Amino acid sequence: MQAFRKVTVELSCPVMSGEQSQLRDFRDRFSAVSGRYERFRPEYPEAMVRALATHIAASPGSADHPTIDIGCGTGIFTRQLARALPAGFRVIGVEPAPQMRRAAIDRSADLAITFTDGTAEALPIGDGGARAIVTATAAHWFDRPRFYAEASRALPSRGVLAIVEYIRDAVYSPAAAAVEDFLAREGPPKAYMRPDYAAELEALEEFELKDVLTQTLTLPLDMDGFVGLALSSSHAKGVLVRLGEASAISALLAIGMRLADGDGTIAYGYRFQAFIADRF
Repeated sequence: MQAFRKVTVELSCPVMSGEQSQLRDFRDRFSAVSGRYERFRPEYPEAMVRALATHIAASPGSADHPTIDIGCGTGIFTRQLARALPAGFRVIGVEPAPQMRRAAIDRSADLAITFTDGTAEALPIGDGGARAIVTATAAHWFDRPRFYAEASRALPSRGVLAIVEYIRDAVYSPAAAAVEDFLAREGPPKAYMRPDYAAELEALEEFELKDVLTQTLTLPLDMDGFVGLALSSSHAKGVLVRLGEASAISALLAIGMRLADGDGTIAYGYRFQAFIADRF
C-alpha cells in the first residue's frame, strides 16, 4: 500500500455566475457535442477499469448498494465498469445533459444500468447508500467541495470514491498539442483549470487515497476520427459558433494533413489516470 501525506490544497473549480447558469452551461456544452462524443471519444484502458472494479468488489457492504457514475455522459465508462464488476452489482449513471443521457440509455440496453438526471452536488442516493461513487473525465466541471461532501455523505465506511480521467498528451503527442492549440486559438477561454486530484483527495479528512493508476496510450486515428475527436471537446461549441461547422472542419483537416503519416494515420496521445480513495 502506498502512503500518502495529508496536504492543504485550494480547490480550483469552474468559474460561473450562479449555480443555475453553471448547470445550463454544462448541459448546453455537452448536448451540442453528444453525437460526436459517443462516436469519437476513446474507451478507457481495460486494465485500469478492471483494477477499479476489483477494488469496488472488495469493499464491504451489499452488492445491492449501487456504484454511481457521476457525469456519465453517453455511458462509455459506465458500460465498461458495469461489464467489469461481478454479476449482480448495480450501476447507476447520473447525467444532467438530456441528449447525453438518452444516448447512454440507447447504447446500454443489454446491461443492468439505470440512468437518471442529477448532479454531483446533489447525489440521488440516501446517506450511506452507495457502494462506490465514480466519475470519469467529468470532475473538473464539478463544484468539488460540494461533490466531496456529498460523496462522504453517500458512502459508508470503506466505500470507494474514484476519479478517472484522460487528458491530451500535449507534451509528447504533436497531434494532441495541435488540437489544444486550435481550441485555445479559435474557441472561448477555458472554463476550468486542470485539478490536482491526488492533492485534493489527500487533503480530505473523510477519505484515504489508496492508489493512483496511470497509463499513456497512442490512438491511431484516421482523418475523420481526428476531426471528430477534436470537435467532441466541450469547448468545441464555441469554435463552431465562431467559425461555423464547415470552416472548423476545413481548418482541422488542414492540421490533420500536416500530421498524418504516409498511410493517413494520425498518432494521437492520451494520458489516462485513476485516483482511488476509501472512506474512513
